[in-house]
Amino acid sequence: MSEFLKILLIVLLSSVKFAAGPPFAYYDNIYDFTFFETNLYCVLGGMLGVTVIIFLSHTLAKAWRWIVNIFKKLIKNYLPVDSELNTEPEPPKRIKIFTRRNRRIVKVWKDYGLIGIAFITPVILSIPIGTFIATRLSQDKRKLFIYMFFSIVFWSVLMTSLFELYQVVSVRELEDAVNQ
Repeated sequence: MSEFLKILLIVLLSSVKFAAGPPFAYYDNIYDFTFFETNLYCVLGGMLGVTVIIFLSHTLAKAWRWIVNIFKKLIKNYLPVDSELNTEPEPPKRIKIFTRRNRRIVKVWKDYGLIGIAFITPVILSIPIGTFIATRLSQDKRKLFIYMFFSIVFWSVLMTSLFELYQVVSVRELEDAVNQ
């Protein structure tokens, strides 16, 4: 496997699911990156994901609303018409569903703001989802970019340091080494 392809895999993986980037870099002997290279490629990937989502979040939100409106129109066209009154039946009331995950995100936002969302994004939410949520909750893209950068650097250095410190190549081995 060429060096460029190895780097590209780590960068692309880190841009989508950051927490998988450093373990993937250590998973096999074919990825013989140094500590600095692993951190560099993971941070580059994470920031690539953040940048793409920041600039596309408005377009993605518009596209989502457009798709939802199309489905609403389709459903409305195929609802049966009440023959006696010649009216359409009332659509059911939309109930907002707050899952445990949604509640936790709102709690983090209320307690810690943008810094809290940026901190949990790389390891818990994933780069695209966390960045999209943050762009919807905050309009300051520059601040979001800076907070995400520091969060990604922190998590990259922490994860890579743990893999280097314990000389392991997988998360399961790291867990076993820490528990001993």
